[in-house]
Amino acid sequence: MTVERVVGEERMTAEQRLPSAPTLSATGERKQVLTWAWTAVRPFVGWVLAAAGAIALFVGWFGVSGESLTAKQIPYLVSAGLTGVALFIMAGVFLATDDIRRQFERIGELERKVDDLYSLFVADLNAPARPSAAATAGSVVALPAGSSYHLPTCSLVAGKADVSAVSARQISDRGLRPCRVCDPEPPTAR
Repeated sequence: MTVERVVGEERMTAEQRLPSAPTLSATGERKQVLTWAWTAVRPFVGWVLAAAGAIALFVGWFGVSGESLTAKQIPYLVSAGLTGVALFIMAGVFLATDDIRRQFERIGELERKVDDLYSLFVADLNAPARPSAAATAGSVVALPAGSSYHLPTCSLVAGKADVSAVSARQISDRGLRPCRVCDPEPPTAR
């Protein structure tokens, strides 16, 4: 029993000594800050690598130009030349990935806007049709410049402010036809 109690006490003290695990939001914030910092620094790293590559190539050229024997030029070509080329390749990778990242950000922004527009479009289609104040039960409505009459719940006129109820006489005077979407019954003459 004493062994279990001692082990239990050791576990407690070990657990108490461990630092608390960071929360998911703190980890996410840290990752977001590091991503932002790397994104901001990446183009500068690319340009620094390009400058270092140019310096290495210049050092290689300068070393080769000072030596008349080919055997003494080869170390400059290998060390400085290959280093300069490698640094230029790395600079190209850093700068190209930064450009690609910017393009993906623009594509992501465009996708977000399309999704927003799509959700607005779908929400508008799925919204229940609200008859206008001018429309009463059993009547038909029309737009002032329209060529057809509609039910007040028709999706083609729902939510429009200038919709007004029309009588059978107004329909015949204006030459209105029934809507092909809602297919309203013609009102009876009163």
